[in-house]
Amino acid sequence: MAEFTVVKEADAPRPTRQTGRLATRMREYEKYIDSVTAGKVGKLTPSKGESARGVALRISRAGKRVGKSVNTWVVDGVVYFSQS
Repeated sequence: MAEFTVVKEADAPRPTRQTGRLATRMREYEKYIDSVTAGKVGKLTPSKGESARGVALRISRAGKRVGKSVNTWVVDGVVYFSQS
């Protein structure tokens, strides 16, 4: 079982921000969501080595980060998404 302790806020380390390749990919997916306006649908075709499910998950998580509700669906290995 994990050991639980309460510490002062001043004594706790600061949270780290994502940097590098991961942060770049996160911003890329956030831009995809911002590019799709009402009445439009985004289409993402996974690259070699990527799965449609992984791409759909990244776009859903990006939607949560930017505070937008995103619907995703996969047809023939291609990911589609829209804002709801």
